[in-house]
Amino acid sequence: MSIKNMVFMVFIATVLGGCATTNCDPTQDGFIGGVGCTLSGGYDKRINARERELERSKQKQQQAGIQQQALNTEFQNLRVQFEELSDDIDSLEAELDKRQRTTGLVIENVEQLNDKITQVRNKLARLKQQQKVAGGGAKAAELKKQAKKLQQEVDDLWTIYHSLQ
Repeated sequence: MSIKNMVFMVFIATVLGGCATTNCDPTQDGFIGGVGCTLSGGYDKRINARERELERSKQKQQQAGIQQQALNTEFQNLRVQFEELSDDIDSLEAELDKRQRTTGLVIENVEQLNDKITQVRNKLARLKQQQKVAGGGAKAAELKKQAKKLQQEVDDLWTIYHSLQ
């Protein structure tokens, strides 16, 4: 066997050995591995696999973008609802404050009316006592007149009192 044949056989063995590699990573294979991967189509397979992986990543990224857009829309809708509910709460609190003030004024008016009713009743009781003592005559007539006037005032106060409740 000649040296030429021997070199040729080593070359063929190396090339065929390079074709047998399945990794075809250009950073790890040497020159002979690179030649083997080129001849066997290993690099093309690796490129195709990377391109498919890139396409899947792009699709995932696109789906994530669509989901992000949907989430942003939902977030904006929730923010609008939150602002509307906050406005509703503010207006309800203002209405509650107004009604509490009004209720406080009504209670104060009722208390004042109760005080007036008590005062008028006391006056009426005194007048009736004076009327009993006076017996008859002009003084008694005057006292009866005052008593009727006070009784009418009591009736008017009761009417006002019941209209507030």
